[in-house]
Amino acid sequence: MYHKIYKKVLKFNQTSRPFINSPIIEFFINRLSNFFVPFFIILNVRPNTITIINFFLGLISIFFILFDERLFTYGIILFFLTILIDNIDGGVARYTKKTFFGKFIDSLSDAVIYSLFYFSIALNFFILNYNLLVFCLGIISCFFILIEILILDKFSSLVRWCNQENKLNNLPYIRKKYYLRFFLIIRDLILLLTLLLIFLKNEVFNFYIIIITINCLWLISSLSNIVLHLYYGKKYLDFVKK
Repeated sequence: MYHKIYKKVLKFNQTSRPFINSPIIEFFINRLSNFFVPFFIILNVRPNTITIINFFLGLISIFFILFDERLFTYGIILFFLTILIDNIDGGVARYTKKTFFGKFIDSLSDAVIYSLFYFSIALNFFILNYNLLVFCLGIISCFFILIEILILDKFSSLVRWCNQENKLNNLPYIRKKYYLRFFLIIRDLILLLTLLLIFLKNEVFNFYIIIITINCLWLISSLSNIVLHLYYGKKYLDFVKK
């Protein structure tokens, strides 16, 4: 039974998450998730349940980073575990037919966890070193991470609605066509630098440089996405709502 489900899950992921459309790190995490998805399906664990569990694991990773310096490394590892579980969630959802509510809470969970996670790293550094620049950048990037994640889903929903009402065929996910490699490289750099924090947590200057770089990369990604979606929003959505 496991082998049969695994082959089906692998086929779904090869279609929906090909290498060319994925950050390299997330691609390998996604392929790793294929081994675990069948267990969740066999145990009849619903995608929404996985999302909720993953949300609380994300909160625990934030707690580790903020409130116990000794657990900082485990907080980072747990964050990457949430990425793995998020892919498991997606694999189960594709196998069992995902719902719109599931997509909604999954996106909401990502927005909250990602923004708070990277803010917690900046806040951790501020508490230990009283560096106001890192703290301010952490707040700003936290806000824009939230906006970036939410604008992607809002845009895709409105484009689909507009397509349906006006018999159009505009792309709901424009990043898949425009500047995709640019955004994938930024995502890979952010994840790679996040992983490096584990090994540099005792080297204050290097840790500082990496945090600044991560936050700047998030700002570049977020601002680019906002501008891109505003431009194509005007192009695709400038119709009177029926």
